[in-house]
Formats: sequence, C-alpha cells, structure tokens
Amino acid sequence: MTLAYDLQGGGHLDLRSVFADIAADLSDVEAYLARLLDEGPLVVRAVASHLLQAGGKRLRPALVLFGAKFGTYVYEDVRKLAAAAELIHMATLAHDDVIDRAELRRGQPTVHALWGEQTAVLAGDYLFAKAFSLLSEVPVGKVVGIMADVVYRMCSGEIAQNVQSRENALPDEDQYLDRIAQKTAVFIAECCRAGAAATGAAPDVEQALYDYGYAMGMGYQIIDDLLDLTAEPKALGKAIGADLRAHVITLPVIHGLRQSQRRAELQQIAESHDVTGESVMTAREILGQSGSFSYAEELAHRFIETAKRSIQPLMDLPAKASLLAMADFVLERQT
Repeated sequence: MTLAYDLQGGGHLDLRSVFADIAADLSDVEAYLARLLDEGPLVVRAVASHLLQAGGKRLRPALVLFGAKFGTYVYEDVRKLAAAAELIHMATLAHDDVIDRAELRRGQPTVHALWGEQTAVLAGDYLFAKAFSLLSEVPVGKVVGIMADVVYRMCSGEIAQNVQSRENALPDEDQYLDRIAQKTAVFIAECCRAGAAATGAAPDVEQALYDYGYAMGMGYQIIDDLLDLTAEPKALGKAIGADLRAHVITLPVIHGLRQSQRRAELQQIAESHDVTGESVMTAREILGQSGSFSYAEELAHRFIETAKRSIQPLMDLPAKASLLAMADFVLERQT
C-alpha cells in the first residue's frame, strides 16, 4: 500500500520541519496503519488504501507522539494510541463526506463517491471499531475513556450541526464556537493529553497540553473554515464554498450577517439549499467588503496565541519547540 501525507502548508513553515523530532516514529505509525488495514475485508482494504493515499497532515498521531515526549517516552507504548487517533479521524472523514454529500476531499474522490454511501458508512464503522480495539491494548487504560469521550463529543457536534442545517437556522457566534469545539478542538486536545497520559506525565503537564490542543484546535478549525471561502480551489483540493453549499454556517458568514450592509443578500445565500458557484463568489465579495475574513483570522490568531501561552511553563524540550512551531503553521497554512 502506497502511503502519502501532506507536509506542505504554504507560507514559511511546512510540517516536515515541524515534525523533525518525531519523523521516524510518525513514518512508522503510517506503515503500521497500512499493515493493520491490509488485514481487513477486501472492500475495507480498498477504502483504507484510498484514504491513506489521499494524504492528510497526520496532525493527530503527531500530537499523540509530541504529548508522549513529556513523559517517559517509549515509542512502542504509544504507537497503538497514535494509530488509533488517525483511525478515528479517518472514520469521521468517511462519515462526514456522506453527511455533507462531498464529492472531493484533498483533490480526490471521496469514499462514498467511489463506493456508495452504504460502504462509506460501514467502512467508517469498521475504522472506529479497529481504533478502539487498538486502544484496549494500550497499557494505560484511561486512554480508552479519553477517546470514547472524544467520539461522543464529535457526534454531539455533528448532530447539532445537522439539526441546524435541517431547520434552516443561522447560528450565532457562541453556537458556532461550541460546535467547532466539539467537532475539532476536543479531539486535538485529547490527542495531546492522551500521549502524555500514556507515558506517565504529571497531571499539570497533561492539563497544559490539553489546553494547548484545545486552543490550537479552535484556531485550526477557524482557519479551515476561512480557507473554504478564500483559498484557491486547486490548493484546497475541492471547490470553494463547500460549507455554504452544505448549509454549514461558519464564522465569516456569521460576522457578515451581523456587520455587512448587504446582509439581506448574504442571508438569502446562507439560507438557500441550492447554492451555486456564482452565489459563493457573491458571498465571498460581501464578506471581503465587511471585514469578515479579517475578523475570523484575528480570532484564530488569538486562539493560537492562547495555545502557545498554555505550554510556556513546560520544560524546554524539542517537543515543546515543535508544538510552538505547529501553532504558527496553523496560521500560515494555505490548504
């Protein structure tokens, strides 16, 4: 199985330099995932191969490994945890693309576009089950509970988003922040915490890493939502405005609805269930005029600064420098 993960982020940083301290172990996690998934049913092997080859930044297993560096680091003790984190992420991608009716991810056809919705859902379920089978083998038992809570919170966030979309409701900023906390930030935070827990780090270290991951995850998702409206489609790997097309209302739109002199026009687009490419470009123009992109970027910047402050008290290990660099990468990335 050929492996691929995206180490480019645009700007002055890339993940190759950020991941230097864990590069060998992260590469081994990638190979370990491939071996694990080659053991499944034929269709699951095909789906897993497609997901792995499509790439991804592998942030979650990397954060597990970085978190583990603040305890007594033994790679063999955290490999299964790091792999499980990526399996959970892969499962959510398979399911999310079905819910969003997305045809492309990272420039490649989605699982449900190639194999159908039923196979995509079942493959996602298989990946979840495989992840928790691995977690049950991790020496520190509490990581199972940590990751079970992650899945619970992500499902809660997805349900809330689905209800809002179905009812054609427009969320306010607090509702948006709560949603992205559940869908993204808690998972990233718990990857950091679980890595530390698996290697016996002190409770205050676990908490500092959790706080870092939570704030970094909030910033990451805000930038992700911003790129959905501002990035070049080729760089993004899909058409821009995917969130608007799926009736997922993100921070720039929320700000524009509050501040733009063309809010009625923007609201008509946001409430439509038939958003065209022309509508997306109109929304982008409105949001640019109202300063909504700058507002979202500034809030993401504040979250990233909070993340960096959270780990300042930790020992000055190479992993700490890498986490600080990763926070900067979040702000600079273009995909």
